[in-house]
Amino acid sequence: MSRLPRAALGLTLAAALTLTACTPVEEVLQDLADDALEQNGIVILDEVDRDDPFGGTEAEDYAEGFAAPEEAEAVGPYPRARVREAHELTRELLEAVYLDQDAVFGQDNSEFTSLLTPQSLDWYLENLGHEDPELDTRDIPFNLTPGTAEPIGDVVKVDGRMWAEEASDPNGLDYLAVRTEYTIVHPVARPGEPVSVRLVTSHLGEVSFYDMGDGTWELWPSWTRFVGPAHCLPDQPTWTPAYPDEWPDPEGERPEGRPEDAYDLDNARDRVADQEWECGAIEGT
Repeated sequence: MSRLPRAALGLTLAAALTLTACTPVEEVLQDLADDALEQNGIVILDEVDRDDPFGGTEAEDYAEGFAAPEEAEAVGPYPRARVREAHELTRELLEAVYLDQDAVFGQDNSEFTSLLTPQSLDWYLENLGHEDPELDTRDIPFNLTPGTAEPIGDVVKVDGRMWAEEASDPNGLDYLAVRTEYTIVHPVARPGEPVSVRLVTSHLGEVSFYDMGDGTWELWPSWTRFVGPAHCLPDQPTWTPAYPDEWPDPEGERPEGRPEDAYDLDNARDRVADQEWECGAIEGT
């Protein structure tokens, strides 16, 4: 098996990590005093109905997990069977990142790393915890800050699509790109407390599949995500949910701009196109 040029690997790394965005967070709470309930002296600030976590939201009509990709077709020199294989591997990667509760809530990313190919696994492990945040591969998985959240139920709702295209990298190497655009909704609660939110992630990116000429792929995940409501904590590779009782922030954390609809992927596309990575404001989720 030949190795990809080191320059190509570096460009893949830069694309994967420099596109990782700061966290969009809620700017204003909508009259918490009216929404809060008190039971036995405990203030209830559940934004999520524990019996119907997605009720009354756009996510109510989303699929449970990542739906099977549409029937694959041949793409350029890549036959249908190879494109189907790339679709399936991409879906497995996304499931390992966003649906594996051990990963999301426990930072156990072994399912994700088991799907990487030799060169991408070396790259991931070599840069894990790198002192330069832009090179730190801990940003690739989706991990919540330990102790800040527990799942409400075992269902994660997902809406979006993947599709395959021919592509070339800046070094002129051809590859099969599986583009991915998804909205992912995790209902979470502060552990042991009656405080909850729906954490909405806008995911945009691709998995690059390089044909190594021997029937195998080298695959490279490259994506950006916007997550909210969450605290914007620079250089922190994990995500910390922002619960209703944490706003306004007494320490002065303030998102910028008008509140956006967290379920609208066009907002994320616009941010990527404009290279806007600062904390933004979102509406209730």
